Amino acid sequence: MATTSQAPPEARTDTAGTSRLRRLHEAGAAPFFVLAALVVAVGAYDSSFFQAASLIALLEQAAPLTLLAIGEALVVLTGRIDLSNAGLASLAGVALAHGLGSWGPAAVALVVVGAALCGTLIGVIHITTQVPSFIITLGFLGIFAGLSLTTSRADSILVTDGYGSIEWIFYRIFGLPISYLLVLLAALALMAWMKALPIGRRIRAIGLNERAAAHSGIRTRGIVIGVFTASATLAGLAAVFQVARLQSAGATTSDALLLPAIAAVIVGGTAISGGIGGVGRTLCGALVIALLRVGLDLVGVNAAFQPILYGGIVIMAIAATANRRRGASVA
Repeated sequence: MATTSQAPPEARTDTAGTSRLRRLHEAGAAPFFVLAALVVAVGAYDSSFFQAASLIALLEQAAPLTLLAIGEALVVLTGRIDLSNAGLASLAGVALAHGLGSWGPAAVALVVVGAALCGTLIGVIHITTQVPSFIITLGFLGIFAGLSLTTSRADSILVTDGYGSIEWIFYRIFGLPISYLLVLLAALALMAWMKALPIGRRIRAIGLNERAAAHSGIRTRGIVIGVFTASATLAGLAAVFQVARLQSAGATTSDALLLPAIAAVIVGGTAISGGIGGVGRTLCGALVIALLRVGLDLVGVNAAFQPILYGGIVIMAIAATANRRRGASVA
């Protein structure tokens, strides 16, 4: 008579708990609970956090990070990753700082279009060579870093001439920062676009099973190139926001946002293996990371140690929510 082996009760409990956490994460509820808990914790530590000035400052700081995170989420939804978007934002910021004095508002358009073309190039190379996106974007991260250092001469560039063309981005309407309102509009437009048009389902289908998506008639190559282009375009916009906020640009101005942006995507409920997640969740995840940065500053955690925490968050979030029954690999 055949016997069926059963796992110990502790193992079954642990598996059930992990499964529930994964389902909560995939449903998109987890980041909202985390955000609420962080708001309560930071407010309890420092009651001045609930003042309007503190909340507005939080939203202003979150704007560039959110743009980078949304672009990263679009790439991750296809089962890939973009390690170059923060480096591209730094390079775009340096280019914008140089161009504003001569070109004015046209420099903004040129920088964003140039960033989009860089993303298209990354996507085309990835698709045609079939080299994993991790390797391709890591290589371009080095290229962008080198170009940024060369163009800026490893120094910070103060923007004076032409600054009025972008200064308005950090003005406020009815007390709310225009910068974050623009991010919200962009996020809502992307959410509506992905929900109303077939492209949203196709992006997720590629992330879930690219081979099956291709056999069903989806033009996977064009869509993959498109998400890299979108990520780079949002990186260009993030550069504009950074320069507007700091009135300067440097070779590494946005580099430190790479790990927080990836953390925002994962914490927001987008599966690293692709197919599950979305822009709205990433919006919440970016607020979680931005609020965490504020909380760490309040309690006096040295900024040099904060990337350690972001890296730990990414590892723990993936370990707790990954569906190990899926054999999909990230290209």
